[in-house]
Amino acid sequence: MFSKIIALVLSFIMGFFSYPFSFLSKNIDTSFFAETGSMFTFNGSRIDAAVDGVVLDTTKIELNKKVTVDLGTQLTDWFNFFTLAYSSDAYLKGEISYKTGVIDKSEEFFLEPAENGNFSSFIDNCLDGTKADGVYSVSFEPLNVSEATIKIHGLSTFNREVPDREVYIEADGYKIGVDMLWGGALSYLEDTDSHVEAVNVDGRVYVDKKASEIYGKKAFSKNVNLINRFDPGRLVQQSYYGTGDCEQYTGGIYMDQKWNYNPVQGGNQFGESSKIVDLRCNENSIYIKCRPLDWSLPKENATPSYMEATYTVEKGAVHVECRYVDFSGYPVAYTSQEIPAFYCIEPFNRFVYANGGAIKSEPDLIFWPDAGYPNFVSDENWSAFVGQGENSFGIGVYVEGEDTFLSGVFGRGGELSKDPSKDAPTSYIAVIKFRESTSYDPYTYDYYLATGDTNEIRTTFNAL
Repeated sequence: MFSKIIALVLSFIMGFFSYPFSFLSKNIDTSFFAETGSMFTFNGSRIDAAVDGVVLDTTKIELNKKVTVDLGTQLTDWFNFFTLAYSSDAYLKGEISYKTGVIDKSEEFFLEPAENGNFSSFIDNCLDGTKADGVYSVSFEPLNVSEATIKIHGLSTFNREVPDREVYIEADGYKIGVDMLWGGALSYLEDTDSHVEAVNVDGRVYVDKKASEIYGKKAFSKNVNLINRFDPGRLVQQSYYGTGDCEQYTGGIYMDQKWNYNPVQGGNQFGESSKIVDLRCNENSIYIKCRPLDWSLPKENATPSYMEATYTVEKGAVHVECRYVDFSGYPVAYTSQEIPAFYCIEPFNRFVYANGGAIKSEPDLIFWPDAGYPNFVSDENWSAFVGQGENSFGIGVYVEGEDTFLSGVFGRGGELSKDPSKDAPTSYIAVIKFRESTSYDPYTYDYYLATGDTNEIRTTFNAL
C-alpha cells in the first residue's frame, strides 16, 4: 500500500513539472531585439561567459570545430523566445541549452552569414505553452567552411504571447489564414466580396457565386474556405526536393517508393508538425518562419533548413513572398520543384489556363500519378481550378516568368462534407521549375492567388 502511495505522489510530481508553464508568467513582451554591449551581454547585463573554462575578454570567437560558450546558470523570468545579435562570416549550426523548471533541454538552430544579424526563435513546444526559466550555454560550429568567426553581441530572452493555431488577416475582399501547427502554411482563403456559397445538390457539394440562386438550393455555408487542409501535405505551401540516398542522407518510404530529401512547410506524412521559429503579424500582413520536416521521415529527423513566408493582400490578389535556406550540406540535386504546391477544394475540378491568347480547359483530370504527371504550358504564367459551369467561380495561382503547371484531381466526385476544405478529395496545381537544390544558397520566389470566374482571374493576374 505504501509503495502505491509513493508511486502516486511521484506520478503527480512528474506530471506537474512536465506540464506547460504558460500560466506562470503574465508579462507579455512585444519588442524582441537583443540588448548588446562591448562584452558578452545577456538580457542587457554583462556576464562572465567562458570557453573551455577561460572567461572571454572579447565578443569574437574563432571556430574550427564546435565551441560551447558557458554562461553559468543565468536564471530568468519565464520565457519562450530568444534573440541572438551576432556577426558571422559563415553559415553556422548553433545550440542553446536551457531549463524548464526542473527539466534541462537543448535545441539546435542555424545562422546565416551577417554583418549585424539578429536571429530569433521560439523554443521547442512553445505552442503547447512550454516556457523556460534559465539559460546554461550556447554553442556554434562552422558548416560550409573549415574555419569561421562569430562575434556575439548579445543574447536576450522574452515571454511572447502564444498564438492561436490559426492566425488571420482580412483586407480588400479576402480573409486569409495560416496554420501554426503546419509551419505557417496558407490554410484558409475566403473571398469575402463575391457572395460565395456552398450548396448540396443530390448529395453533391457545389461552390459558386450565389450558388443558392444557381442551383435553387439553400446555402449551407456562406463562409467557404477555398484551400484544402485535409493533412499537412495539402494547403498552399513551400516544398522542395533534394538529394536521394547517399552517404550523407537516407530517405524514407512514401507511396511505396523511396523518397528523396523533401523539406515540407506543413510537416510530414505522419501528420507531425513543423516547428514555428518566428511569427510577426499586423492587420495588413503575416510573416512566418518555420523549420520544416522531411516529408517521408519522422519528426526527429527535422530538416536543417528554414522557410520564411510573408502574406499580404494587394492589387486584388493574395501575395506570398517565399524564402528557403538549407543548411544540410547534402549533395547538389537538379530536380523539379513545386513553387508553390497548391491544393484547393475539389468542387473546383475543371482546370483552366491560357496559351496562345486562348483559354484552355481540362474538365476531366484525374490523380496526377495515375495520369503520368501531366504538365500544361501557360504562356501567361497562371492557371486555375473552377467549377464545371462555363462561368463558374474558382481560384488560381500565378508566378511571374513560370509557364509550366503540373495538375490533377484526387478523389474526383468523392464524398464531401459541409466543409470541403477538410475532406480528402482535392484539386492540385504545382508551378514547376527545374533548379539545383543547393545548401547555403537562399532561394526566393513570389506567388499570387486570385479568385473569380476564369476571365476575372485572368484579368487580375494580367494586371500584375
